Amino acid sequence: MKTMNNNILLKLVALSCLMILALPIFAGDVNNAAAAYIRMGIGARVIAMGEAGTATAKDVTAAYWNPAGLTYLKDIEFATTYALGMGYDRTYQHAAIAKRFGFGVMAFSWVNAGVTDIIGTDVNNNDTGVFNDSENNLAISYANRHKQLSYGLTPKLYTSSIAGDTEIGFGLDLGAKYDINQYLEAGIMLRDIYGTLADDRIPYQVQAGVTAYPFLGVTIAADLHYEQSENPYLIFGAEYWTTVGRDPEADSKLSVIDVQERNAWADLFSNFQTGLRVGFNDNRFSAGAGIRFRNFQIDYAYRVGNHDIFGDDHLLGLILRF
Repeated sequence: MKTMNNNILLKLVALSCLMILALPIFAGDVNNAAAAYIRMGIGARVIAMGEAGTATAKDVTAAYWNPAGLTYLKDIEFATTYALGMGYDRTYQHAAIAKRFGFGVMAFSWVNAGVTDIIGTDVNNNDTGVFNDSENNLAISYANRHKQLSYGLTPKLYTSSIAGDTEIGFGLDLGAKYDINQYLEAGIMLRDIYGTLADDRIPYQVQAGVTAYPFLGVTIAADLHYEQSENPYLIFGAEYWTTVGRDPEADSKLSVIDVQERNAWADLFSNFQTGLRVGFNDNRFSAGAGIRFRNFQIDYAYRVGNHDIFGDDHLLGLILRF
């Protein structure tokens, strides 16, 4: 069994190397401004963990971070992300839904970024009124699993509309994930291995990561991130979930009626969990928190801005499981 697991891991490494070596074939002329919003990430949980999601994401948000992670879904999940108070009339939002089928897991995702009330001028600097900019990414993901190896792909449609003029483009993401044991997982994600918007090449991204579960409720993740024409950097993230449950010592001091009443509340709150997160990404700090009650989860992320113009990010995320 151990030899078989090692063979699968070697195949994953070999496949990853082949995909990375093939990237220059699809590279073309790069434009780092093309579809820049798609690199902002989705899902407040992973963003709070510094965006170390390659081997961490196991819910519907994995459609973005690594589609191979979708194989952990039990049935149906819905997620949405919304950025708060971005300033400069900017908006950023995301929604996705995923479902397990007999042939694998399918997901549909939508990411939108926009700027409203942009003041237009002509060549003589005369006011021509206001217009809007809307950027959209529509994606369909497929994922499946063979023993400890998960794999997935995401073809994508890009649209960009400015002042009524619309341009379109296409992209393709590939991902794989391997369960080393119950405490350790590894993954690799190639975003926009092929990606174009009109005449511009969307920069590809490569992210490989390891996620560990050393103790109950604790997650530690580390990713190596590389974007075309940029320098690679490391990402670190951590998370801790705690559950509100029964206190046996306190129960022993209560009457039978009190114990029954207390246990009724304890049973209710045993499904209630709170989480704390922290992350570090290319000199950017992030942190956040979440609450999870049965099939409902809401998360918050704070991310320090990477430049002086737009400032810091505040994001809310929601996940519903059916």
